[in-house]
Amino acid sequence: MKKTLNINIRGIVFNIDEDAYQMLNNYLSEINRHYKNIPGYEDIVSDIENRIVELFQEKVNDKKQVITMLDVE
Repeated sequence: MKKTLNINIRGIVFNIDEDAYQMLNNYLSEINRHYKNIPGYEDIVSDIENRIVELFQEKVNDKKQVITMLDVE
C-alpha cells in the first residue's frame, strides 16, 4: 500500500502517490529555476502546468483515480 497526497494544480485537485509527487515536485522546481530569469516566465510555467493538468485528467477515470510515477514520467 502506498501513501497518497491530494495536490492542486491550476485549481484542479488530483490524488497522487508519494513517489510521483516527489518526482513532479522536483520537475516543477527545476522548471521554475530554469525559466525564472526569462521574460514571460509566469506564462511559460502556467502553460506547462496547464499541460500537466490536461495529461493527468486523461489518466484518471472511474477505475484509476491516483496519479502514479508512470503517469508523471
